[in-house]
Amino acid sequence: MQSLNKMFADLEFMNECGDKETICTFSDPDGVRSGKSGWSFGESQFDTQNNDAALACLKECGFTEEEIRGVVSQTVDVAPFAERLKTNADIIERYDIAQLSHCLNSAMNVITEHGLPIENPNGILALADYVNQYGSIGPGFIKWLGGLKRTVIGSDILNFKLQNTKYGKERPADCKRRYNNLLKVVREATAT
Repeated sequence: MQSLNKMFADLEFMNECGDKETICTFSDPDGVRSGKSGWSFGESQFDTQNNDAALACLKECGFTEEEIRGVVSQTVDVAPFAERLKTNADIIERYDIAQLSHCLNSAMNVITEHGLPIENPNGILALADYVNQYGSIGPGFIKWLGGLKRTVIGSDILNFKLQNTKYGKERPADCKRRYNNLLKVVREATAT
């Protein structure tokens, strides 16, 4: 069986990016400028409006403060920046690896600190994916998980998202897509 780190990397690639060609380009996950999310890039699809690491990465890739402001506000043509992203693919990869580690570590810390029994690997991967999508695991979610009073499974995380998050209520198909990707990754990892 593959390691948890490898499975999570595969899961996030499927959930966030899906195509190696898009890693070093900007994409708009909302599909509308000035939506809740800004232009995103990298395998983790770093959201420039909501992720400070995205801005640090751009700065390290040689973007000026003015260019970064334009990217964040979606007021500049980002097509010419693709070459700069490609030239700095190693920097973006380093930030992607750090993001994946952060998500898995956050999930494992919550599990350990709160003594949550959780299914391995499905539940752990679903919880880490939740961190990647929402940024953190809040106290209400932790209380909800503890209230199950049984082993937390991956579908519990899906159900929480569908029932208790704005995104889950507005975009249930995407939440289910992410969960189906999780099942596929685990199935393929355990078959090897």
